[in-house]
Amino acid sequence: MIEISDIFERAKVNRQKIEANVQHAILGHKFEPRDVFADIQNCYTGFFTKGKEPRMLGLSGLRGTGKTTLLWQTADFAEQQNTENIYFFEIEKIATLGFGILDVFLYLEKYRPELLTQKSVLLFDEVHFDKKWSNALKIIYENMRAAYIVATGSSALLLQTTADLATRMLILHTFPLHFTEYVSITRNIQLDNKAQVKEGLKNALFFSKSITELKERLSQIKPELQTYYQRIEGLDYLIDTYIKYHNIARFTLYDNTNYILREIDSLYHRVIYEDIPVLSKETDSENAKKLLLRLAVSDEINVQTLSQAIGISQEEINNMINILAKAEMLTVLYPFGGIDSGINKMKKAFFMSPSIRLALLQQFVNELENEQIAKLYEDITVMYLKRFFDNSMLSFSSFAKSKNPDFVISTHSKPIILEVGLNKKSKQQITGSKIDFRYGIVVSTKIEEAYFEQETVYLPFSLFAIL
Repeated sequence: MIEISDIFERAKVNRQKIEANVQHAILGHKFEPRDVFADIQNCYTGFFTKGKEPRMLGLSGLRGTGKTTLLWQTADFAEQQNTENIYFFEIEKIATLGFGILDVFLYLEKYRPELLTQKSVLLFDEVHFDKKWSNALKIIYENMRAAYIVATGSSALLLQTTADLATRMLILHTFPLHFTEYVSITRNIQLDNKAQVKEGLKNALFFSKSITELKERLSQIKPELQTYYQRIEGLDYLIDTYIKYHNIARFTLYDNTNYILREIDSLYHRVIYEDIPVLSKETDSENAKKLLLRLAVSDEINVQTLSQAIGISQEEINNMINILAKAEMLTVLYPFGGIDSGINKMKKAFFMSPSIRLALLQQFVNELENEQIAKLYEDITVMYLKRFFDNSMLSFSSFAKSKNPDFVISTHSKPIILEVGLNKKSKQQITGSKIDFRYGIVVSTKIEEAYFEQETVYLPFSLFAIL
């Protein structure tokens, strides 16, 4: 019979365990860390060199985005910094054996009290398998003041913590892969001065005070962008496969697209049938699947129509959409002007990963039409924007008898309006909008190089994908 002492001793990290989890078992090369790993390193260094907070991090996000690998990369980094006490706890296994996180602490307190005050790194994978994880981590945090703690779990479960834990834990979202991460993993091509270039592009596109300032800022980072793309062969094909199949980290090394779609099908089924019941016992998983199938076809949310089609109340539809958003399956946007602006009650739902929408669409059609492919590009665009802006700054335009661009980004005194598409070269959605905008952005797969016309910048999708 396995005791808590056995669990604790097996959790001790060594070089052999680290190498087995941070590098490819056959090829032997190390997995490239996600961009969010820089935040983990910075917090680690800040704590162990200057005693700075935060020293407890929560990694949240959609299944398959690389959270467990990030924990092992944290262990790798900590060992390189000569940290001796590194422990990796797989909470699903611990819970299966009838134990919890608190049992680990009580064992330490009774039999290994010296570790309570020693420099240590504690890694907890999938904490949501322990129903009392929040209180347990709070106790560990308060009683092990020399411990650096990183935990993974679903977004909603990490954010729905007690007030006390919420002030101690920094939540880091692990989104689906960015394009530069995908290129780095699959082609081993790096963007020079990546952090500075990405920050420069973000500031240029979304925080310039005028179209003139945007043009000046873009020109400053143009050389780095050109150098990067000159090194990538088959760029259009690479972007297409990234959006359709390879934006979820777990599937970057899959070549067979049928296998990928089958695995993604399994992924969203696990979210529906395993994660959602934990988030909400009132939500019916079968109805959640029906709702996702309908949203894959059309992102517009008409609660009354969905209610009639699925056979549940409008309140249940709204609750289900909120749960799917908490499970990081969807991002829900409201019309420009606010939820209660009186413009309308419409909402739009975008998939956190366009690959999930594709896997759902494959159940209806053999070959996607351009309009359906365009939805995949809108999904990836919203995922990119969510990394920078919360829902109060993101919206869509829905004015009657008006041209309506896809997205509205509310920065500075006037918003930016953004149009995304496969063959977009017209600015009618921008110039015909009723919104008093600062400048417009048209992102298109058919544009080869950025150019400007009056108050609008036209961008190739490949440039936007650098963000």
